[in-house]
Amino acid sequence: MPSTLVELRPNRRLLDHEFEGYKLNLLALPHYTHDLVSPIDKLYPDEVQYSFVHAKLFALHNHLVSDDWDYSYNCYYIDKKQQVRHIMFESTNHTFHNTVVYDVPAHVQRKSGHFNLCLAFPSANLAIVSDGTGYLHIVETGSRNKPSPNQWQTMHSNLVLGENKYFIIIDSRIHEKNNKESLHCLLQSVEQNENHFFSVLTWVTFQHDGNWKQTSLRQAQGKGIVHYAAIETSCTALYIASDNPFKFTTDSEMEIKEPSIETEQQRKIIYTWLQTTDDITVTLKLQPLCDKNLLNISVTPLTIKINYADKTFVEGKLRYKVDCELTTWNLQENGQLDILLTKTDSMLWDELVEGGDKNGEQILDASLVEEAHQRLAHLCSETEVTVDQSAPGFSTQELEECDAASEEDTVLVRLDTTNHEITHRIPLSVHQYLFKIKLETNEVPALALRHDVDACIWQPFAQLVNSDTWPVKHQGTLLAFGYVQSSKQNRKFVTCPPNFSYSVVCEATRHIFIYRSSGSQDCQLRKRTSGAMKTVKIGQQHVFNIDKFGEVLGINATNDYLFLLTESTLLAVGLQ
Repeated sequence: MPSTLVELRPNRRLLDHEFEGYKLNLLALPHYTHDLVSPIDKLYPDEVQYSFVHAKLFALHNHLVSDDWDYSYNCYYIDKKQQVRHIMFESTNHTFHNTVVYDVPAHVQRKSGHFNLCLAFPSANLAIVSDGTGYLHIVETGSRNKPSPNQWQTMHSNLVLGENKYFIIIDSRIHEKNNKESLHCLLQSVEQNENHFFSVLTWVTFQHDGNWKQTSLRQAQGKGIVHYAAIETSCTALYIASDNPFKFTTDSEMEIKEPSIETEQQRKIIYTWLQTTDDITVTLKLQPLCDKNLLNISVTPLTIKINYADKTFVEGKLRYKVDCELTTWNLQENGQLDILLTKTDSMLWDELVEGGDKNGEQILDASLVEEAHQRLAHLCSETEVTVDQSAPGFSTQELEECDAASEEDTVLVRLDTTNHEITHRIPLSVHQYLFKIKLETNEVPALALRHDVDACIWQPFAQLVNSDTWPVKHQGTLLAFGYVQSSKQNRKFVTCPPNFSYSVVCEATRHIFIYRSSGSQDCQLRKRTSGAMKTVKIGQQHVFNIDKFGEVLGINATNDYLFLLTESTLLAVGLQ
């Protein structure tokens, strides 16, 4: 079953084309500091953790954990003694209260391959802790809204992936079904075979029946970086944004059926199509120096037919309307035929021909078109391919890092657990992934994607019941932030608060760049050429120096304060 292509269309009411940019504000922002009682527990990658995947997991690990279920200024970190420390900030008198709420069990001695400790809050009274050595602890916290925090109690500990399998926590949630409460945890680990490092996403489920016990385990695997991953609120799918495809490899609840392997001759893939929001290019390979007089191309607003020498390559009803008067085609000497169709409406199509066409294949990257047709050229020629003919192979050991997929190939997919297939795809080739942010406690994190010069915040929701629709809604915009963040080559953390009142680019050791567009006001600027004054709409840029506090290890943006965690200090920067 082909996956549905989802188009991201920004809400024009959330954009402001009159916004010109940011003006540097030299006024100092108020900030309040707290010296940590005990330093942060921080690990560095070792000799077996040398891949780019490892480097990103360690370098971008956020040691400052916010509690989305608590609306006061509370945050957590894990210290060198492997204790969870709770820090409460009093906004009225600008004071901090630092207390220990949990002592991580075992205190296993660190060794090669271990990860940083992780903490997450799946509900208002539960926490999960990974000690980085392979254990996952389910912890009862009680109500975390009280002025004096409770001491947490371990409810269940489990060596989830077995011996010598280490992971970090990506996502977690509580789900109730048939009056039974289940805890779902999404973990990320890294495995290596002879040639590659693989990112492994493990979805483990626990059920509460007096005690917590593990009931299921699923795993999805793919090469390269995982930019974003989350469990759908209905707990029936995974959302994954990555540069390479992921697929389920393990499911303890349901057998994974391998897709039927059809040869290229059986499928008869004889043409490809590549699309933008405005047009579609259909490409097929004919014989070299073919006769143009034998070529017949017929395109109406809703139909297409491509015929050569009484052989039909493409025929059917188009998925949507095209402007047939703008149709153009080009036939090269090598036999490659390209037909350009102009769409009537600017949108992405989920299929070229209504009902699908086994003879066609959609290509997401233009650079892959020639490769695909070299592989399938024999299907469009008179030359018979014998059984013992095979394509030349290559050694994967010859691949270098530069051969890996870039961010331009990133795709956000919905991977369904019922059939272990991708049901929806969102190509992010023109939408650079920036960061994720939690907007609602019961929903998955939202994604910040670059849209032209802006950054748009998109909230994925669960697939609608009895429908194939996957709603992804544009919730807010960070004006001109897509442009300004791209110039910050030394950025470590990028984020914004839930009300989008400002945005942040955080360097590791030097500067914090804060952009506030909501308080933008008209400004008079003079043109150099004519000397005329022009009124423009601008925002304010603040630069906060962090170098004297040490390396930034964690960040949390609230609507009124930006919290920064360094090696020995917690800072609260006022942004009211």
